[in-house]
Amino acid sequence: MSKPHSDRSTDGRLFIARAGVRALAAIAPPLGDRLAMHLFYRPRRKQQEPEVPEVDCHRWRVQTRAGWLTAWDYGAGPTVLLIHGWSGAAAQWSRFIGPLVREGYNAIALDMPAHGFSDGDRTNLKEFVEAILDTAQRVQPVHAVVAHSLGATAAVLALGCGLRVQRAVLIAPPARDVQGYVHAFARQLGLPRAREPHLLARMRRRFGDLAQFDARRVAATLDTPALLFHDEGDRQIPFTEGELLARTWPRARMRRLRGLGHNRPMADPDVVCEALAFIADRACRRRFPGLDKPISARTDRCSPRVLP
Repeated sequence: MSKPHSDRSTDGRLFIARAGVRALAAIAPPLGDRLAMHLFYRPRRKQQEPEVPEVDCHRWRVQTRAGWLTAWDYGAGPTVLLIHGWSGAAAQWSRFIGPLVREGYNAIALDMPAHGFSDGDRTNLKEFVEAILDTAQRVQPVHAVVAHSLGATAAVLALGCGLRVQRAVLIAPPARDVQGYVHAFARQLGLPRAREPHLLARMRRRFGDLAQFDARRVAATLDTPALLFHDEGDRQIPFTEGELLARTWPRARMRRLRGLGHNRPMADPDVVCEALAFIADRACRRRFPGLDKPISARTDRCSPRVLP
């Protein structure tokens, strides 16, 4: 059985690094900026395989512009890509995969760059987008994409870059510009607000026009039908951001959740049922067997797969 990988030494190093950023911001601001950006691109890694009882799977690797990614492939039929968020993992989609397979879909859950079992230790939103586009190109056609948090932002940007799907399901999607991300990150580190323009300047030198990462601007141009889920009490991504994205997107509709927070919607039986009904373009007829039971023993059968 796969266990979550907890790297306490990494957490300790990050705590020390954050303290170092605050100290450098006071005595050597440019060095503080450099260390801050190093932390900005470094997610926390969780190494845990999806656990899907009684469903065969293949674990494989796909090469993308963002490096080699690890993917888990279940079932046969129209392909649904499952994209986790920052510091997440493919394992978070365990509750979605079984129902997708039983309804006749091929579910592919990715560990994104520098996450899970994929390569790298630092990444960014641009690489998330490249990972989605390159994987979709390898397994095309893709019927639908289901994405969470920053993965949802990346999915929107990928749609704007030519990703073709029939349906998009987004859970807890952010709707902010890069300045908003930097401001939230700087507050978390305790950096003075006066340093934020310097962090943005570093990003512009690396990526160019940062408006390219604004999901709101891209969503306004999309024709893909979308269903957005967002909890009104989400403490990581405020509900108002998902609401704004839904209003901006011409063919999107919003589903307000209560009491599930930021991550639990990915495993909620009602969310799974409604999302799958939307993907299949039908009414939500029923819940799926086993969704209300905890996953205990690992009973899925996962073997390596090599793509041609």
